[in-house]
Amino acid sequence: MHQRSTVTRPRLEARIAGFLYLLVIIFGGFAEIGVRQGLVTAGGPAATARAIMTHQDLFRLGFAAEMMTNIIAIPTTLIIYRLLAPAGRFLALLGVAFDLTQNTINAVNAWTQFAPLTLLGNSPDLAAVPHGELVALARLALKWHDLGFQIGLTFFGFALLIEGYLIFRSGYFPRWLGALYALAGACYLTNSYAYFLAPGLTIFPYILYPSLIGEGALCLWLLVVGVNETKWRAVAGEP
Repeated sequence: MHQRSTVTRPRLEARIAGFLYLLVIIFGGFAEIGVRQGLVTAGGPAATARAIMTHQDLFRLGFAAEMMTNIIAIPTTLIIYRLLAPAGRFLALLGVAFDLTQNTINAVNAWTQFAPLTLLGNSPDLAAVPHGELVALARLALKWHDLGFQIGLTFFGFALLIEGYLIFRSGYFPRWLGALYALAGACYLTNSYAYFLAPGLTIFPYILYPSLIGEGALCLWLLVVGVNETKWRAVAGEP
């Protein structure tokens, strides 16, 4: 027997999830590509420190955008759970657990992104520490941020595999959409484990291109099309 769903307007909720997902992609892309990758230079810790302090307002804006992705991701995850639960309630709940674990890791890991501003901000509390050591610590904090980010993506990759499978089998989303979303999860896992096990392997950022396609496809489908409401209600056991 089906458990009666509390979703009264699944297509509307799907479009809300698509809009929120789009915001996550925009804010997250700005924080990662527009700020971190733009300011963390290959010239070493000193060059990175100069870039961050020269563009301090931009760096703070990137941090704020990163925090916003962590906040917006929570309702996005819960709406996607409500949409996918009829296709498999336990697996949908497992996907939520992986998603929220990743979100928690990213939120806790955020201090490592903000740390360079604290270390390089001429705080009286750090006056006794040589500037060179502060520069090295600031760069180390950013490396820790990269590691924490990859740890979070490991959980996110498993979430996408599960949710991609549910989308594929749901009957109210196109199967190709589920396949692309699961592929995105596999690429995130490949990227993370390459970072852990073979840091010299140069697969980044190419391995993440399919992830962008898979996430972007689901985001746009939810935003523009929503969900096949008739089929969704049939699977959910609603009249």
